[in-house]
Amino acid sequence: MIKNHIKIAWRNIRKNKGFSLLNMSGLTIGITCFLLLATYIYHEVSYERFFSHADRLAYFSLSYKSPNSPELVSSGTTPTGLQPALQSEFPEVEQASRLYAYTQAGLIDINDQSLKENKLYYADHNLFEVLDHQFIEGNKKHVLEGPNQIVLTESLAKKYFPNESAINKTLVIDKVNWKVTGIIQDLPSNTQLKFSAILSNQGLARYKESSWTSANDITIALLANEMSFQSVQLKLDNLVKNKFTDAIKQGYQFGFQVEKLTDIHLHSKTSGTGNILYIYILTALGIALIVLTCINFTNLILAHAIDRKKEIGVKKVLGAGRQNIFFQFLLECGLMILISLLLSILATFLLLPVFSHFMGVDISFPIWHKPIVYLSLLTFFISLSLLAGGWPAYSISSLKPISIFKSKLSEKQTGISLSKILIAFQFCISIFFIICTLFASRQMEFIQSKNTGLDRSDVLVIDGRGWKDKERQLLKDKLSQLNSVKGMTASYDNPVNIQGGYSISDVEGQPTDFSIDVTAIPIEKDFVSLFNIKSVAGSPLSDTDILRARDTVSPENSFIINTLTASALGWSPKEAIGKKINLNGRKGSIKQVVESFNFTSLHNEISPVVLFPEYDYFGNIFIKLNAQVPMQDAINQVKTIVKEIDPKNTYEYHFLNDDYNQLYLQDQQTTKAMQLFSFITITIACMGLFALSTYTVQQRIKEIGIRKVLGASVLKIVKLLSFDFLKLVVFALLISVPFGWLAMHKWMDNFAYHIELDWWVFVLAGSVALTIALLTISYQTVRAAIINPVECLRDE
Repeated sequence: MIKNHIKIAWRNIRKNKGFSLLNMSGLTIGITCFLLLATYIYHEVSYERFFSHADRLAYFSLSYKSPNSPELVSSGTTPTGLQPALQSEFPEVEQASRLYAYTQAGLIDINDQSLKENKLYYADHNLFEVLDHQFIEGNKKHVLEGPNQIVLTESLAKKYFPNESAINKTLVIDKVNWKVTGIIQDLPSNTQLKFSAILSNQGLARYKESSWTSANDITIALLANEMSFQSVQLKLDNLVKNKFTDAIKQGYQFGFQVEKLTDIHLHSKTSGTGNILYIYILTALGIALIVLTCINFTNLILAHAIDRKKEIGVKKVLGAGRQNIFFQFLLECGLMILISLLLSILATFLLLPVFSHFMGVDISFPIWHKPIVYLSLLTFFISLSLLAGGWPAYSISSLKPISIFKSKLSEKQTGISLSKILIAFQFCISIFFIICTLFASRQMEFIQSKNTGLDRSDVLVIDGRGWKDKERQLLKDKLSQLNSVKGMTASYDNPVNIQGGYSISDVEGQPTDFSIDVTAIPIEKDFVSLFNIKSVAGSPLSDTDILRARDTVSPENSFIINTLTASALGWSPKEAIGKKINLNGRKGSIKQVVESFNFTSLHNEISPVVLFPEYDYFGNIFIKLNAQVPMQDAINQVKTIVKEIDPKNTYEYHFLNDDYNQLYLQDQQTTKAMQLFSFITITIACMGLFALSTYTVQQRIKEIGIRKVLGASVLKIVKLLSFDFLKLVVFALLISVPFGWLAMHKWMDNFAYHIELDWWVFVLAGSVALTIALLTISYQTVRAAIINPVECLRDE
C-alpha cells in the first residue's frame, strides 16, 4: 500500500512539473538559507566548546575607578599577582594560568629573511593543563617547564620546518633562541584565545614577583566543578578588600569578575568579539525564513488543490476514505519536502565556503560531522512535513464530493481565509526585515562617513615593531623627500582603537587625593598634525619637548589632552595649558589641548585621552600618502625605501581605514546577512502571494466574465482583483512598523553615535512592499482582465 502511494505521489509530482518545481524551489531556497544561518549561529555559540572541560573553564577580568572618575573602567587583563593567589588560596581552582602578549617585534630569522609573526604569547608552564589543546608532538605537562621553550601550532611548524619534525629544533625570535618542545593542532576558528605560538614565561623579570599595580595578563583557570563560579566570585571580592585596602580607603574602587570562558565571545564587553544581540537577530531571521517557507509551501498546495478537485471527487466516489486521501497527500507533500531537504543539504555544503567568506568567519565542515546534526535534520523533516503538509492534506481530504462536482470549492472548504492570514503574516515578517535592513544599512553608511575628529584617509600602516629610533628617523627623512608622501608618524596603539588604561594624579590646583582614569597613548612628535586633529589651545610638540621627555636623568613630559580631559581636570582648554600633572609616574605639563576625537568604536562615547611623546616602543608606523599620486605607485615607492633601510623587512602593510572597519565587523556581518535574507524573505512571500492570486482569479473567473459582458473595463477589473491583496499588505505594514521601530531602537542603543529613526524610512519600506506585491499579482490580474468572456463563461 505504501509503495503504491509513493508511486502515485511521484507520478503526480512529475505530472505537474511546473507546480512541483516552483514549490520545491521555494522550499529548497528557504531550507538552505535556514541551514546556513543555523550553521553560523552554532559556530558563534560554540566558542571554546571544543575543550573537554569547557564548562569548568573560567576567565577573569578587572574593573577599577579612580576617586574622581565618573564610571568604572573594565579590562580583560589582570595583575600578575592574581594567578598565584588563585593557585594557593582558592581550593575551587584546580589550575590557573596566564597569557601575556609578546609585544616586541616578533621577527623570526629564517633563510636570510626576517619574517614577522603575530599572535605570539608568553604563558605559564601549566597552560596546556588548563586548555587541553590536542598535541601532535610533545608532552603537555613538560613543554613549557624551562625558559626559552616554545610550542608551535601545526601550520607554524610546517612553515618554518617543512618536511621534517620541528621538535627540538631552534627558532630564532628577535635574536633569541627558542627550543621547540611541542606541536599542537591548529586552533579552530571558534576561539577567543587565538595564538600561533606559546613561549615559556620562565625567567621573565615581570613574573619574579607578584605585582598588583598593573594589569597586562589574560588569566584563565580550570575550576574543580561547574558549580564553583559563585563561590570563586565571593572569594575574589574578599581578595580585593585584602590586596587594595589602602587604595580603597583613598576612594579607589577595584573588582575582579569571573565568567565562564564559553560566555566571553558573546557576552563580555571587555574581551568578546561577538554580540549576543546579533545572534538573537539572526536566530529570529532564520526562524522567520523557515516559517515563511512553510507558509509558502502550504499556500501553493492549497492553490493547486483546485486543479485536482475532480481527481479528489472521483476517488471519493469510488470509495476512497478521508484517511486514505489524507495519507496520500501528506506523503506527496513529504516526498517534495524530502527532495527539497536533500537538495538543501547539498546546496549548504556547496555554499558554506561562499557564505563563510560573505560573513567574514571561517566556518568549517566539522560542525556537520556530528551525529546530532543529522538527528536534528530527521526531526526537522518530520516536523516540516507535518506543519507544511499536514494542513493541506487535511483540508483536501475534508472536501465533499457533491461540493467538488458542483464547483463550489468555498473559502471555508479550501482554507482560503487561512491563506490570507498566512500571506499577511508573511508580509509582516518581510516588511519588518526590510525596515531593519534599511536602518542597519544607513547606520553602516553613517559609520563610514562620520567625521571622528581624526583623518584616516590614505594612511598606510606598517608594523613599527623592531624599528630602532635611528632607523625610524631615517625612514621619516627619506619619505619626506617623496612627492607621494605627505608625512609620517608613529604610536604605540592604533589611533582608531587605543587600549591603554592610565590615571592622572598630582594635578596642579587640585587636592592631593584627586585622581581620574584616562586612556593614553605614547606618540611620535607629528601624530596630531598628520591625523589633522584640531587644536583648541596651546602649541604642537617640538624637538625640545622630545629631548626633555627622553632625558634619562630628569625627564620632563609634555602632554597633549583632549577637551574632555581638560574638563574632567576642572579647566577650560586655555586654563589647562602649562598645568602640571602626573600620568602613571610621568611628570610634566600640558602643552596642547585638542578637540575630542573618537579613538575607539562608535559603540562607545568619547572619553578623556592623553597623548604623550615616549620613544621607547612604537607598534605602528603611519604614512600619509598623497591622494594626487596613483596609490600603487606611492606604495611601491615606500616599499623601496623600507627595503633600503631594512633589507630583511617583508613590507607588510594595510590601510588605517581597514582597522577602523574591523571594529564594526560584527555589525557589518549582521547587516549583510539581513540584506541578503530580507531579499529572500520578500521573494518567498511573493511566491505565496502569487499562488494566492492565482487561486483567487481561478475562483472568480466567471464573475470576471460577467463583469466584462456588463461593460467593466480592464483597469476596473485589475483594481477589483488587486484591492483585496493590497489590503493584506497594508494591514501587514501597520503591524510591522511598530515592531520594526522597537527592534531598531534597541539595536541603535548599541551605538553611542547613530542615525535617527526617520519616518520616511518606514514609508519607503511600505512603498517597496506594496510595489513588489503589486508587481507580483499584476501578472495574474491583468491576464484575467483581458481574457475573452466566452472563455470565462464556458462550462465544461
